Amino acid sequence: MKAVLHKLKNKLVRLGSALVGIFWLCRARVDIVRAKRRGFMTVIAEITTTNEFFYLQSVLAELIGDGACVVVITHDKLMGNLRKLIGSSWKEGRPDLVDSRFFDHFPWVDFYLNATLSYDIKVPKRAHYKIHFPHTVTSKTKYDVFSPAIDKMTDVFLTGEAFKKDMLTFCADHRIAKIPKLHEIGCPKYDILFELRDRGIDRKAFIKGLGLDPSLPTVFYAATWNQNTSVFTWLDRILEIPERFKANLIVKIHPGSYIDPTSKKGSGGVDWRSFFDNSDIAGHRIYNAYEVDSPEFIMGSDLAVTDISTIWIEFYFLRKPMIFLDIPRFFEDHEMNSLGDFRPIYGSLVKTPKEFYAAIARSLTVPREARPDNAPSIDDRLLYNRGKATAAAVAKLHEMRGQIARGCEKS
Repeated sequence: MKAVLHKLKNKLVRLGSALVGIFWLCRARVDIVRAKRRGFMTVIAEITTTNEFFYLQSVLAELIGDGACVVVITHDKLMGNLRKLIGSSWKEGRPDLVDSRFFDHFPWVDFYLNATLSYDIKVPKRAHYKIHFPHTVTSKTKYDVFSPAIDKMTDVFLTGEAFKKDMLTFCADHRIAKIPKLHEIGCPKYDILFELRDRGIDRKAFIKGLGLDPSLPTVFYAATWNQNTSVFTWLDRILEIPERFKANLIVKIHPGSYIDPTSKKGSGGVDWRSFFDNSDIAGHRIYNAYEVDSPEFIMGSDLAVTDISTIWIEFYFLRKPMIFLDIPRFFEDHEMNSLGDFRPIYGSLVKTPKEFYAAIARSLTVPREARPDNAPSIDDRLLYNRGKATAAAVAKLHEMRGQIARGCEKS
């Protein structure tokens, strides 16, 4: 009897979820049709991790401000977290949020925006332009953020020359003949970083607001998403930093690690949110930067510690010291991207705990000596339109929509 009731309960939950999803789908369809009748832009943006949200946020905000109808689609595991992010980012005029299971049930829209090129990507048929908006500045490795799904896109908004070179290399190596149209846009997410760099922040107030000690130096640790990276090999040493060096520690692991705590591939089978909420960690001058964007945290930090996370690029542009943790097993399966091994050039590459502790001590006591001031500039290789990428992306979208309108007039 209990088993029967349990099955019935699960069926009712699934039915309720489906009905709620259908309601939001119907609402989004109405909003799209209404926007088209009024002559406004229509956009479907697919987001699969909270990290991607921050790469698209500023552009979506500008489009909504211009009257566009924006529908965000995502999978059920991210729905709740993304709803919170959208609610905190928009007080009014917020985008619709629809479960991606209803992917093929939308009317024609001007744009489909996608921030990841996973192998299982589905692209809506009823979108005039299908645009890949990278959720990174560069590929961490030679092929890291690319897949054959690239030939399903009509356009790519390139972040910089390095990304462009790596993408074209992937296409050549994998014999992808249908290459999307390329646009030199930059990375909208980084606009806020350059803005904060120019106007500054109240560091003491920010650090104090995190519950940390503003009189102490702050170390920022970021790990990339892979079973052979530092979160599984260096984390114990990382968590020693507050006591060993009398410092604050901000931790930001990849948001993909939080999606499914039971997945060995995704999270290593660890519930990371509970792990960092544990009383043995929380309150010991350690702050878990969960589902937040990074610029203010980076502005408030004195030193970066990472493995191969592209967080290093944000520290690079602020010319702050960086320590790279050696992850040899990772590079047994992955080749370097077109930048080569940038780690010992733009920071300190450490291979042992002894080297790690020495690098932290040096970086926190004499940070000027720890910064690679004489390293060659790669600003232009990394980003187009630095600080102006949001404006460039929005202008390009309006230009492309004008082409849609002219095409319709001719037909």
